[in-house]
Amino acid sequence: MIRSTFRIAMLLLGIAGTTMAQPIDSHLAGPGKRGRFDGISHIEVDLGQKNALVIGFQIFTQLEARKNIDSVLRLFVADYRKIADTTQNPVQAIHTLFRLGSTARTIEVRQHSQPVSAYRFLEGRSEPVLVKSRQDTLQVVWSLEPQKVYDFSLYVLVNSLSTLDRLLAEGGVNQKVQEAMQAVRGYKGHDLTNSKMSFDLRYRREGNSIGTHFMSPGLAKAPFLSFQPSFGAGLIRSQLVPSLKLDVQFVPSRFKGVGYSVGYLSNFFFQNPADGRGLIGRNDFLTASVAFYRPSADGRGPAFDRLRTSLSVGMLVHRKGDYFAPNTIRLSGTLYQKGLIRIEPELYMNGFFKQVYPGVRIGFGL
Repeated sequence: MIRSTFRIAMLLLGIAGTTMAQPIDSHLAGPGKRGRFDGISHIEVDLGQKNALVIGFQIFTQLEARKNIDSVLRLFVADYRKIADTTQNPVQAIHTLFRLGSTARTIEVRQHSQPVSAYRFLEGRSEPVLVKSRQDTLQVVWSLEPQKVYDFSLYVLVNSLSTLDRLLAEGGVNQKVQEAMQAVRGYKGHDLTNSKMSFDLRYRREGNSIGTHFMSPGLAKAPFLSFQPSFGAGLIRSQLVPSLKLDVQFVPSRFKGVGYSVGYLSNFFFQNPADGRGLIGRNDFLTASVAFYRPSADGRGPAFDRLRTSLSVGMLVHRKGDYFAPNTIRLSGTLYQKGLIRIEPELYMNGFFKQVYPGVRIGFGL
C-alpha cells in the first residue's frame, strides 16, 4: 500500500501543475523595470534584433484610442535630443519614463551600471571592446501623477535609445500594432475586444510571414484551481516522519496573490515491536490553509511559483498507532520556499495547548 501510494504521488508530481495563466516572458525583468507593469492584457510586438514593444491595458478600447504610437515616439525622440547626455558611459543601460499629460509632458532618466563587465575580442583589433549587455527602456504613461497605478502604458525595449530613430526611419511600429490588433479582433475562441476579457499576445513578423501566439485568453477575473501534490519528511518529537500531501487550492483572481486550500496530509511512523516485525502507523490530517504569493519578476502580477508564506490548520481524522492522541490539532506555516523545496515549522497540540509537540517538515512538490 505504501509503495503504491508513493508511486501515485511521484506520478502526480510529474504531470500536475497549477492551472494558471502565465504572463508573457519578456525583457521587463531587466533594468527597464519600474514599478509594476500595469494592465490586465498585454501585447508584445517583436521589432527585430531583440527589440520589442510591450503594451499593457485594461480594456481593448484604450489601445484603439492610443494606437498611433509612432507619433508618441517622434515626440519623445525630439524631446530627448534636447536633454541627452552625450558624455555618459555608452555601456550603461538607460531607463526613461515619458509622462504625457493634458498640458505638459516630462521625462525622467535613470542610468543603470552593468553588474558584469563583458569584453569582446575582434580580429584585427589589439584592444578588447567593452560590450553593452543590458537594453535601454522607454516607458510611456498617460498621466502626471507619479504614484498612480496606470491602466494603460507601453514599453519599448531597445539595444540603445538611438535605435528609435532607425525604427521610425524604417516605417515605425504602427503597422505592426495594427496587425496585432486585427489578430485580436479576428480571434475565434472569444471576443477579446470585450471589456470583461483579458489575454496575452505575442506578435512577430518576418517578411511576409506573420506569427501570433495567444496565451491565456479568457475572462479577466476568472478564478482557478491549483492541484499541489508533495512528499517530504518531518522531525516530530525527535523522530523522522515521512509524509505525503495533496492540496487543492482555490485562487479567486489570477491578479491577486492569495490562495485558499484544503488538503490531506499523511504522516507515516515506523515501529519495531518485540517480535522483530516492523509495523507502519499512519496518522492523517485534514487541513485548511491560506497562501500569499510574491509579485512576479516583471511586476505584472503575482507569481504563483514564488510563495511568500502560508498558514495552515489541520485536524487528525485517521489514527493508526498511538503516536498522536485523538483530536490532535496541527498548526504550520511556510518559513522558506525556493523552487520545489519548502521548509515548514509545525506545532502539534492535544486539547487547548495541554500537550504541545513542535516539529519541522521539509517538503518537495508544487
